[in-house]
Amino acid sequence: MSNDALLSVRGLNAAVEGFQVTEDIDLDVNAGEAVGLVGRNGAGKTSTFRGIMGLTPVWSGSVKFRGEELTDIRSELIPKRGIGYQPEDRKLFTGMTVDENFRLPIWTSGPARGIDDEDAVIESVYDVLTELDGRRDAKVQNLSGGQAKMVAIGRALALQPDLLILDEPLEGLAPVVVESLKRYIREINDRDIAVLIAESNVTHVPDVVDRLYVIERGDIVASGDPEELAADEDIQKLMQGSGAE
Repeated sequence: MSNDALLSVRGLNAAVEGFQVTEDIDLDVNAGEAVGLVGRNGAGKTSTFRGIMGLTPVWSGSVKFRGEELTDIRSELIPKRGIGYQPEDRKLFTGMTVDENFRLPIWTSGPARGIDDEDAVIESVYDVLTELDGRRDAKVQNLSGGQAKMVAIGRALALQPDLLILDEPLEGLAPVVVESLKRYIREINDRDIAVLIAESNVTHVPDVVDRLYVIERGDIVASGDPEELAADEDIQKLMQGSGAE
C-alpha cells in the first residue's frame, strides 16, 4: 500500500496483562476504503484494534493516522483526531436513551472536532441508521441486540470520523439483522467514511469490504481480494480451527 494511507500500522506488537498478543501487525486503510480483518475468536482482532486506539499497551511498532503517530498520544485524544470506534462489548450507557448515547460524544469531544451544530450531526446519524429514527427516546436496555449494535455504531459516527473501526458488529445476530447492518455499513462507506471491520465469520464481509486481512495467533497470515480469500479452502479451515497448527 502507499505511504499516504489514512491509517498505516507497521510492526504493531500489543500486550494484554503483560503478554504479547500481536506479532508485527502491518495493515493499511486508505481514505474512503472499506477493509476487513477476519480471524477466529482469540486470533488477535480486538487486541489489534485496541492497540490502534491506545487502549492496550503497545510494546513496539507504529500506528499513524494521516501521518501522525498515535502511539505517542493519550487514548482519549484519538477519537478527536477523527477515528470512531465501536468496541466488541459496545460500552453503551444502557440506562440512557438512544439519542442521549448519540449526543454524549459530542458533549465531551465535539468542540475538539469542530462540531458547532449538534442537532445537524445527530440528524445525519439518523439519516444513516434509519431504523433507530423512531426509537430516539427508547432506553438502550430495551432494544434488541441488533439495535444496540446500531446504537454503538451511531455513537461512533457522532464525532463525524474519517475512519470508523467496527469490532465484530455482525457477531451473534440473526441473518436478517446481519443483512440490515451490512446495508448500513455500506451506506456509511458510501459517504466517504473509511471503515475497518473485524469479523470472526469470513462469509460476512466479502460484499462489504474492498480488501481483506486474515489474522491468526496475532499474526497477519493472508491479505488480498475478499471474495478470493473467503473461497480459499485453507482460509476456511483456518477460520474453523482445523488449519491452525
